[in-house]
Amino acid sequence: MTRILCFLNFKGGTGKTTTVVNLGMGLAMRGHRVLAIDLDAQGSVASWLGANYEHTTAELLLEGASWFDCITRARTRLDIIAADRRLTEAEQKLIMKQEGPDVLRRRLAGIEEAGYEFILLDCPPSVNLLSECALHFAREVCIPVSMEYLAVVSARLVVIEIIRARRLSPGHPVRLAMVIPTFFDRRYSKSHEIVAMLQQHFPGIVTEPIRASARLSEAPSHHLTIFEYDPTGPGSIDYARLVERVLEHA
Repeated sequence: MTRILCFLNFKGGTGKTTTVVNLGMGLAMRGHRVLAIDLDAQGSVASWLGANYEHTTAELLLEGASWFDCITRARTRLDIIAADRRLTEAEQKLIMKQEGPDVLRRRLAGIEEAGYEFILLDCPPSVNLLSECALHFAREVCIPVSMEYLAVVSARLVVIEIIRARRLSPGHPVRLAMVIPTFFDRRYSKSHEIVAMLQQHFPGIVTEPIRASARLSEAPSHHLTIFEYDPTGPGSIDYARLVERVLEHA
């Protein structure tokens, strides 16, 4: 069965795209077929990977193109469905048409037969129709949390939305799978305090932290994943460890 993971935090700048891109690449390097779907109008997934695309999630959601037509190859075994600013307008049209949060699941019907072992959803940093769509399509929710108190507060709001999604779609098995501390800097007590807070609020599902590093922040400007840009650095080590965590907790 295809594992469908969404990466969601209602606060911006928590490392959602960083995690989708680098986890996706890490899984692909391990031989798994991966599809990353961008649900954020900033379109950072395609920009990061330097991928050229023709169709986007906007056309997918508005039925202007099929999911098959929207898929773009970004790396060996790593495909994407890109987003751009048109997604904002598409979301407004869906709201006007009174489309429900199951619209993404309906538009992606049959995609699990395409041979992908992992589908990763990069969600917008807000409570909106697109984030609701992700929760109604995904089976596993992963919350990247930067070392800020407000990111922890937003993580707790995600749990409320998961509960709401379960209530609205009782047959859909979505669960909170991982809380991922990001931008961790061991030199600062705040980082250690926030990780301890996360472990208290989310026992058993907090991963090893992703350390803050200059190379990790530089990689997107070169259109490279951290495994390509700095293969032996701390970012690669941390994301390789996250890959192992995902594979071990199937």
